Amino acid sequence: MTHRKRQADTAVLDELSRRGVYAIRVSSMKPADVTAAPAEVVAEVLRDPSAFLDAAARAAPGWSAQYGGPEGIAQLTIVLHEHLADLTKRNADLRTSTLIYLRTGANMSLAKLGNLLGMSRQRVGVAARGGDTGARKAPRPFAHLESPDRWNI
Repeated sequence: MTHRKRQADTAVLDELSRRGVYAIRVSSMKPADVTAAPAEVVAEVLRDPSAFLDAAARAAPGWSAQYGGPEGIAQLTIVLHEHLADLTKRNADLRTSTLIYLRTGANMSLAKLGNLLGMSRQRVGVAARGGDTGARKAPRPFAHLESPDRWNI
């Protein structure tokens, strides 16, 4: 890869990050597309990523065999990345809806939320807006939680 190409890639990633786009899809591979490891292993890696990552960190003799060797591990890391990116996005969506409820339904100030969460009130405001950059928003799966009657408190 040329230096100019790396600079261009870095500039694109920096711009996406500035806009609040953090989860970049690296592949269209789905768990069922993993061919080098059994389906049960794929399911276990997605269920407990720490065990998979810890096994790689320990690198005990023969550790990679259960994961399909280097090919299986390459496929598993792609599928795991996609899975974790989806969970991270869903968690951020839940955080946004919860912060909106706390600001509006529970009438909490940004300063109080900042103290509760260990972050600045400015950062709480950004998180409550879901990193709004003015771009068209996708539907938010947890928007129903912004209503006080959904919390059963």
